[in-house]
Amino acid sequence: MFTRIQKIVSVLFLASVLLLPAMRAQTVEALIENYSGKAVWDKTDGELTFATAGVITFENKGPSTRHFWNVPKEVRTITIEADVRVIGAFHTRADCTIRGKHRMTSMVYGTDIRSWAREYGVKAFRHCQFQNFGGVLTIKNLTSLNPFGFHVRGEGNVVMVSDCDFRDNRGGSGNHSDGIEGGDGSVIETCYFETGDDVIKVYNDLTVRDCTINMVQNAVPIQLGWSDTGDDTANFYNLTIIGDDGRANDSNAIIVGRRGNYTKTINIYGCKIQNPNATWVSLREEGMIVEGEVTNAEISIGQYRAKRHAGNSNLSICGSREEKSEYSCRSGE
Repeated sequence: MFTRIQKIVSVLFLASVLLLPAMRAQTVEALIENYSGKAVWDKTDGELTFATAGVITFENKGPSTRHFWNVPKEVRTITIEADVRVIGAFHTRADCTIRGKHRMTSMVYGTDIRSWAREYGVKAFRHCQFQNFGGVLTIKNLTSLNPFGFHVRGEGNVVMVSDCDFRDNRGGSGNHSDGIEGGDGSVIETCYFETGDDVIKVYNDLTVRDCTINMVQNAVPIQLGWSDTGDDTANFYNLTIIGDDGRANDSNAIIVGRRGNYTKTINIYGCKIQNPNATWVSLREEGMIVEGEVTNAEISIGQYRAKRHAGNSNLSICGSREEKSEYSCRSGE
């Protein structure tokens, strides 16, 4: 008879065998063979180009990962031509650039299915459209629409994202279409977000420049953490937030801390924030502290504190810590 330890070892071994095909890198040749459109490989430059629209389908993988390409390290650049929609997802483990030739029509698409992760019984954060398990992942000049899970996740590694649109047009609140989580030093520039979950996750030190967030149903522009994510700093420059919705159970808050104990520094240097139904901050637990400053701001929201607010907001807005729904110190206009 198996001892308890032998049983545990057997279970772990079986799990590793079952997961191995889903986790290991898949060759460029396998990608080309299993893509319904045309993909071209330039071995000299390490560039894989999606030349026509199609679907990535690895039939030997499980139903929740068959459209996911575990990119091999020799692929340094992935290019999507204009007017090309690739249904699939990209998980990288080394420095890689994923770029489009046209921001609006070079598209990476996930699924029409609402609550896809729940339908398949999987964790959304493990099934991102773009996931970086090592090196620096650069994403630029494309659109990510209706992701299987999150749009972009760094797994603690650096992501550099610029000139992209991240959208979810399925509606509903269970799509887990979170925007971007990056490791220390990540930079997000000139992007547009219209997606139904946490948009910018401040789980590490990062910079956000010239971005627009449209608060649709269940959107949270700035998420501080669902656990003890650490004491981090995020610097936002020229941030625009629009819309009239958000996450209802956090009173449509702009800044949300859901669970955990941490001190986050949020600096916003220049912003236009207009949402008549929004709340400034929702910190659900007493161990949550938000510090920093908001300058050069034009803010018009519904109220300052969410109903479930228990933490401490020490933010200075337009040079004041007075809790208001309207602030105006925008210069040069």
